[in-house]
Amino acid sequence: MSTLPTPIPRFLLPRGPILLRPRPFLPLANTAIRNASTKPPPKPLPQGIKKQQPPVLAKPDKYRPPSHGARLPRSETQQKSYGPKLTEEDKERMRTKKYPNMMSPEGTFMHWFLNNKFIHVWITMGILVTLGIAAWYIDFVSKTPYRDLIPTKKDLIHHPFETTSRFIDIYKMHVEYMSQQTYQRRMKKIEDAEKRKQFREERIREAEEKGEEYVEDPRYYIGPDGVRRRRVKRWFGIWE
Repeated sequence: MSTLPTPIPRFLLPRGPILLRPRPFLPLANTAIRNASTKPPPKPLPQGIKKQQPPVLAKPDKYRPPSHGARLPRSETQQKSYGPKLTEEDKERMRTKKYPNMMSPEGTFMHWFLNNKFIHVWITMGILVTLGIAAWYIDFVSKTPYRDLIPTKKDLIHHPFETTSRFIDIYKMHVEYMSQQTYQRRMKKIEDAEKRKQFREERIREAEEKGEEYVEDPRYYIGPDGVRRRRVKRWFGIWE
């Protein structure tokens, strides 16, 4: 007896063109299709059983507030603490009691120190004045040519009055030296400006002798004092 050939699975067979493939069967419009997720319609109740209605509570004879109603914030109520109202003795005891990690109570030295404005102003101004004096002294020592004549700290401790008098004399010498330096710089600037003015007048005279017109450089201008200065670009008419 001959054996039947083993059938080949369909997914291993070659697929033909799209137009020649068999189309799936589409059901008619009036055919009811039940999916797996669709709930079946409820079964009708027997004739002797009626549908139960939800219970209706009787109307209360008076208003009874809920046991856990909405509470107002503590800041909107007169009661600032839990429990019974505090007496005057309790308030006085709480006012002077020292609590951990809290400000010191009234009547103590720390409370007076932390709440005294005069002490805070005195400490702040003392620190600012000390820093200002220290900055001025460091600047004075770094710029004065009489640094070697400044008395030391030991002299100030052993002879405070003589050291103070000597320091004042050195400071006067320093001020006189700085005034001389400033005067020399100012005179040098005036001399340079006068030289530039004379040079400009000489150039104008030479141009007039040759019959030429002297043209000013647009990068410069003549100030009210007759000095020729370079024009500087201004930003918003304020900065140069």
